Amino acid sequence: MTTTYPLHANLSPADTPFPDQADVVIAAAGIMGCAAAYYLARRGVKAVVLDKSRIAGQQSTRAWGFVRQQGREAAEVPLMMAGMRIWEQLERELDFDLEWRQGGCLYVANNEEDWTSFQQWMDVAKQYGLDTRVLDRAQIDQHVRGMQGKVLGGLYTPTDGQAEPRSRAAAFAARAIEAGARFFEGSGVVRSKRAAGAVTGVVTERGTIRTRQVICAAGASSWRLLDTLGIVLPQQAVRGTCMRTNPLPAITASTFWGHGLGIRQRANGAINLADDMQVDVDMTFGHFRALKWFLPELWAQREKFSFHLNGAFVRDLRERVPGFLSADERVLHPRDPNPQPNRAHAPRALQKLRALFPALKDAQVVESWAGLIDVLPDGIPVLDVAAQAQGLLVATGFCGHGFAMGPVVGRLMAEWIVDGQPSIDLSAFRLQRFFDGTMQRPRSML
Repeated sequence: MTTTYPLHANLSPADTPFPDQADVVIAAAGIMGCAAAYYLARRGVKAVVLDKSRIAGQQSTRAWGFVRQQGREAAEVPLMMAGMRIWEQLERELDFDLEWRQGGCLYVANNEEDWTSFQQWMDVAKQYGLDTRVLDRAQIDQHVRGMQGKVLGGLYTPTDGQAEPRSRAAAFAARAIEAGARFFEGSGVVRSKRAAGAVTGVVTERGTIRTRQVICAAGASSWRLLDTLGIVLPQQAVRGTCMRTNPLPAITASTFWGHGLGIRQRANGAINLADDMQVDVDMTFGHFRALKWFLPELWAQREKFSFHLNGAFVRDLRERVPGFLSADERVLHPRDPNPQPNRAHAPRALQKLRALFPALKDAQVVESWAGLIDVLPDGIPVLDVAAQAQGLLVATGFCGHGFAMGPVVGRLMAEWIVDGQPSIDLSAFRLQRFFDGTMQRPRSML
């Protein structure tokens, strides 16, 4: 029988003594950190995982749930092709109900711009031998039932799938703990220590841990932690809204994007629903940091972003007052952000859903939530060993793509530590690309 855990399950043993040394310290217990701890434990390395809040408390549980190779930046495709082989066995391997369904990914174009983009992306699929194919309207109707509206064509990858974000990180954490990893919630890393250009330990809220290996997988807070070592990461965060409906008649087993909607229908009929790829930017003074990297794409893709001057600006201004926050507190701040969904998305998405699928006329939004998506200027993450601190690995900046990539990234981090190098070429994801002129313009910011 597979195991299930509730959302934000506390998996940290209360009586575990806090260590003063560790083979590996992992900063943050999101999906990347939990997966890395699991794969390290399988290789006999028992990591210490520290989180300023709780296991999978942020973006790791707030994604759409797409597990896709399709439509990615070219550099990510071989990574996700390897990741898909992990996903296909993951539910069995972890003995957890992850709601895994391999029903493919379907993108539908109703305008010339999207249709041209789909056909151009086929060059990427062919380059890597991915099983993506172009569909006409009749073929699309075989994968999605009762869809109305104009369709120029579709893009479909049958080996893509879906899973439930709220169970996956907890599953990795539980199995990692069984294998000897130790997790400490409410115990954030405030800075790394180094000597002679190499990591020697980390300073945490509960004391110093000596270690020669650190994985920074702190999501939207990674730039703060790296900044304590003088490492610049041009990272920002945007707010994405997602919704869940009541159980509805089955329309598709595929994850679906088109006509301004993102759709993932779960086995019980409920739909995870997103209002296109729209995100919100809650403006602060911090958004001027790294602006030179972001500005060209922000302008080119401005229709995807809604900018707000709200309470976030006031809080940011107050916290910049000298003495309001200590240096350590700034690294951890905000400790447990609670981003709120954009209330305008639900009625707009429901209207589009009902018009596109008349059989879903009884659709209602029963839950809405938001997450902070950490973004980098070229739309792909940093997976690298920091040149400034030997022994510091960085896995961050997944730009809304991290849910699906978590298992393979965790495995690669473990390989890097145990074997000295990963089994996949990660040179496209090096940090230095932002400074040596090799950064590529992304196909999409999200």
